[in-house]
Amino acid sequence: DTAQSVKEKFGRKLYNALLKGEIPDLNKILDRDDISIMKRAIFSTQRHSLPPVTTHNMIDDSNDPILNTIRRIGLFNNRTDRVKVTILPLKSASAAPPFRVDCPCFPTGTYLGLFPQSGSDSPTLVPPWPDLGAMVRSYLQSLSPQPFLCPSGIYIVDRRFRSPDESCNQLTQFLYGFCQQNRRQRIIQRNRTERLSDLLDWKYLGR
Repeated sequence: DTAQSVKEKFGRKLYNALLKGEIPDLNKILDRDDISIMKRAIFSTQRHSLPPVTTHNMIDDSNDPILNTIRRIGLFNNRTDRVKVTILPLKSASAAPPFRVDCPCFPTGTYLGLFPQSGSDSPTLVPPWPDLGAMVRSYLQSLSPQPFLCPSGIYIVDRRFRSPDESCNQLTQFLYGFCQQNRRQRIIQRNRTERLSDLLDWKYLGR
């Protein structure tokens, strides 16, 4: 918002100067108030504490198994941590802090995303896919007969025909396999995933 307001003010001054046939002095086109507003915006974004692992308050925070595991192993997003964690709501609005970006844009800045689906054994705040989701899962699983070497970059944990422990082990293998990839392999897999996204657009899946 600060950048937008300063940009509009800058644009008006620039436009008025050009109408007069002048090239404005860029060192004077921003006044003291503009500079103060920008400094306040910069200061408000600075923090002296570690970045939180969640973007929003969690229901029953103290009993959440994921947050408790993060606390137990000390994964608090320190600069030296090789793994950084961010938990955000799937349906986060674009105006929601702290990122203020559309939710679909956020995962593109990460290496790996986990999307839990609610089930009878483990209800979550994320609603289950509609019936069409079963078709999507079947399609994705058909893309790779070797799920641990999934070329599409999309892994599906089997929670329907496996015990919770088996599902957890399967997820662990997915994560470990991904961590074993080198940078070139990750780039290739990411490009394949992006190409696959066109096939999974709801305007095609709906038909």
